[in-house]
Amino acid sequence: MSLLTYKTLADVPNVPQGKFKYGGSTSFAPLRSPAIVSAIALAHPQFQLIYTDPIPHKHGSAIGIKMLLAAQLSFAQSSRQIKETELKQAQQQGFILDQIPVAIDGIAFYVNPQVSIPGLTLNQIRDIFTGKINNWKQVGGPDLPIIPFTRNPEYSGTADFIKTKVLAGAEFSPNVRQVETTTDSIRLVAKIPGGISYATASEVINQKSIDPLPLAIINPLPLSLTDNKDFISPFDINNKDIVNSSAFANGSYPLTRRLFIIIKRNGGVDEQAGIAYANLLFSEEGQLMLQQAGFAPIR
Repeated sequence: MSLLTYKTLADVPNVPQGKFKYGGSTSFAPLRSPAIVSAIALAHPQFQLIYTDPIPHKHGSAIGIKMLLAAQLSFAQSSRQIKETELKQAQQQGFILDQIPVAIDGIAFYVNPQVSIPGLTLNQIRDIFTGKINNWKQVGGPDLPIIPFTRNPEYSGTADFIKTKVLAGAEFSPNVRQVETTTDSIRLVAKIPGGISYATASEVINQKSIDPLPLAIINPLPLSLTDNKDFISPFDINNKDIVNSSAFANGSYPLTRRLFIIIKRNGGVDEQAGIAYANLLFSEEGQLMLQQAGFAPIR
């Protein structure tokens, strides 16, 4: 669906009154910051948003959509599009699932500082996570075994995206260690020489214990000839504390995707709440907040 454009959060109309549970993708974590939650509450105090953790604690886009289908959430946050099986399940329950894009996100790969390489190509990443490359010296790094980490693609929209877009549908190698959260993977990569993992770029900002990697779509020429120009960093070249939003928006960064608000089309107040939340993020003020949180505006 297309959203109308409003200037400020307070300008957004038809924001319902009540308490509304939401949750899902961990990629949205920066949008659940106290500053953003407080700004929405200040503009619409009657619109009370309650972030809801899944039980058991298996976080991710798939879990959020599952909870929405089970009427445990009013709307869900997702880093991937709705799947056909989810659409069919909603139809069987008598309503339609809809997705509203609100931001553009970049995925950053990061390594233990001992790895010390200028970047990776998408083909190299695929070969690392499918087990064809298992030592950093194979990609110009030190003689260290590669220790890759991922979240479960069954639950995580980000892991599902990497499996689909980078691994071309291939399975993660049995050598890839599975973790529950991005926090877990950052902690382990920082601790283990040779470690590598990935996450939404905004979750990697200011993580001084790991090194984010510039990426290239194809194999670059020898670095002495290209001066790294084929690699695109997920962060601004002049300020490592902000994401490379222009590269996310224009598509020059190799790994970007849209973030969605998932709603039930059933004419109820939860549908109204989901549309209102999407409109808040789509407003000029909301898009600025998204940018400050580490995403590229979608309009």
